[in-house]
Amino acid sequence: MLGRKPQPTSAQTNERRRVASDSNVRPFSYYTSRISGNPEPKREPTRRLQRTEAEPQQQPVKSSARVWLTGWAFWFLVLVAAVCAGKILLLSSSPKVIIVGETQITASYMQPNAAYASAAQKVLASSITNRSKLTVDPAGVATTLEKEFPELLNVSMNIPLVGNRPVLYLQPATPVLVIQAPDGNYALNRDGIILSRLHEIPADVPEVVDQSSLTLQVGKQALSSGAVAFINTVAYQFAAQHLTISTFVLPANAPYELDVRLEGQSYIVRFNLEADALIQCGAAVATIQQLGNKPPSTYLDVRVPGRVYYK
Repeated sequence: MLGRKPQPTSAQTNERRRVASDSNVRPFSYYTSRISGNPEPKREPTRRLQRTEAEPQQQPVKSSARVWLTGWAFWFLVLVAAVCAGKILLLSSSPKVIIVGETQITASYMQPNAAYASAAQKVLASSITNRSKLTVDPAGVATTLEKEFPELLNVSMNIPLVGNRPVLYLQPATPVLVIQAPDGNYALNRDGIILSRLHEIPADVPEVVDQSSLTLQVGKQALSSGAVAFINTVAYQFAAQHLTISTFVLPANAPYELDVRLEGQSYIVRFNLEADALIQCGAAVATIQQLGNKPPSTYLDVRVPGRVYYK
């Protein structure tokens, strides 16, 4: 009949069903969609799909702690750490002074602690390397102070681990010789430098009467270190042989002569300060023991090597 759509055959119907089941695509039917109430989703336009595909993919969001550390806070922590390290390593130029082994004798010629601290401060401030614990030269500071202050036997500087103020340990030089001059008594160190004038002579320290008009000034050298060692050697050797020395004398007009007066004896023993002290002591002691009860009346001279003269 005219105007009537021909009905599909059974073969055509089966073919359509097979294609639909293979592709899992539900054939569109106006009536079916209306009845089921589940209309098929609308497809996005091609332009929208293309724009979406062109957009970059979103990166995963970093954790807030990592962002905080990698930002300005990280460099702030670095700055704080650097400041703390610099403060720990910084060394003050104002040291603390501690006197070690001070006695009543040494206290009479030791200067105030402020004088030693001021001298050490000048040394530390003279070089920028002395302002850091890593580059400071404690031995150099100690050597400088020992040269400047002859009354110091030993100087050491301790660098603290926690604090910033160095500590100076000062050991006074003990007098090893006393010179009796017309204007007073002077204490000498082992180098022959005058430490101070003394009002009291310490025990067990050799006393030398100066008749040679030495120039005696505190801080200056009065005798050579060899002469000081010579006198102390003679004192020790005679004491070991139970010979008591009453005094040593530096006679006038005899720059290399040393006279020794024994307690209870009228004669003197003449030594040469430029010769060997042990050899001369051995010769003098042997002669005194050999003479026994017949000692010399005036002198016993051992200044010539291998010879002994007495009168």
